[in-house]
Amino acid sequence: MTLAKQSQITRLFRQLMPAFLAACVIVTVQRGRAYAGGYEWGGLGSRAQSMGGAFIGKSDDWTAIYWNPAGLTRLEGSGGGFEFLSAHPMIQDGSSMSNLLAGSMETRYQIDTFAQYVGIEPTRFSRETVEYDFYFPSGAGGYWQMGEWSVGAGFYTPVGYYLDWDDNIAYGAGSISASLFQELSIKVGNVSLAREVGDGFSVGAGVNLLMGGINYEAKKVVAGSGISDYQWGYESDCDGYGAEGVFGIMKQVSEKVSVGAVYRTGGTINLKGDAGTYLSLTSLTERSDFRQKFHHPSTYGMGLAYQARPNLAFTGDWQRTNWSEFRVDVDYKTEGLALVDKDYSADWRNSNRYRFGVEYVPSPKWALRGGYFFDQSPVPGKGTSFSNIAAVDRHNITLGVGHEVRKNVRLDLVYAYAWGHRRVDGVHYRQRVNSVGLSMSCAF
Repeated sequence: MTLAKQSQITRLFRQLMPAFLAACVIVTVQRGRAYAGGYEWGGLGSRAQSMGGAFIGKSDDWTAIYWNPAGLTRLEGSGGGFEFLSAHPMIQDGSSMSNLLAGSMETRYQIDTFAQYVGIEPTRFSRETVEYDFYFPSGAGGYWQMGEWSVGAGFYTPVGYYLDWDDNIAYGAGSISASLFQELSIKVGNVSLAREVGDGFSVGAGVNLLMGGINYEAKKVVAGSGISDYQWGYESDCDGYGAEGVFGIMKQVSEKVSVGAVYRTGGTINLKGDAGTYLSLTSLTERSDFRQKFHHPSTYGMGLAYQARPNLAFTGDWQRTNWSEFRVDVDYKTEGLALVDKDYSADWRNSNRYRFGVEYVPSPKWALRGGYFFDQSPVPGKGTSFSNIAAVDRHNITLGVGHEVRKNVRLDLVYAYAWGHRRVDGVHYRQRVNSVGLSMSCAF
């Protein structure tokens, strides 16, 4: 290819990049959904994820806005990227959903969604497994230089959960049908600045705009039983905004070793919405606007990157989430018998993540990667259920490959397999997640 032709292609990519990133951002914000089967996920960018998400001490591509904003100083010129994910989770609860007598549920710890009002219904449903297939854009971002400052910006979906369950069991001469849909997603819009302040030492800081939404709907119908038929339902929908700060440092200790650290302050997302419930046995019907404070927890971590050879790097991270800050905090405008204000700790515990990765570059156009990470569950044993999805410790193995399809344009692919299980009071809970991710990045 001639130099003139390469120059034309480069100019074309520069012209298209802003529109491309804008389109990615719009799609990410409107359609982003986090991994089903867990609240926190593997991170941002197929390259970083394929290295087990051990990227705090490296952070040398467009995803530095997520991993460590100080890493923006490692980038030259301008560029950006976009990631698309496909996740396929399986969640299993060995005791299915509960159907306990009203008034006997430990809602402080476990969302025992369905209640019975006669006292002779089955105490559990039968469906123990749910599986999904998701395809969604998970993040987009870019970076550029402004004098001595490095600037980054982007959108991504760092956390969330999703459950869509239904079942039908025999009861008397008829049946009991139940369904539960719940979804929480937090999308982040980030702006970050970084600067080298000393020999090999950089600092970075950013602001995360947190955009949260929770959608919940549960229904139960007892029909044709010949005992006592009734209908019950509850639904709520809310969304809102919050903010948190992000701070990072990076130090090039030697030619081969760099270390980094990051701290995210956490923040409160002020949600507004409306909720309603009904019970045909008593002609109960209640509806109210409400406010909910979602306490997005603070996180922090440290990472190390070791460049063993020019084409071989090893990384390791320790990360922690302060889940003890998590609370249930709901305030209804019009309280009733069922719509009652709540404000209490969920008694979740702080959780750790241990991550390790390797990157081997056999040629300038190809890179091979692998990694492993372990995520601790924050949920206490008595809170384990379908309704608390982040309920098991998870092991994760990741594999990836990167290819420069043309000068300064790269495609990165990651495959991740996560698994975990837990046994509480003789009940077995399991999760399996197969995921594939694809990132495209350009540099100018």
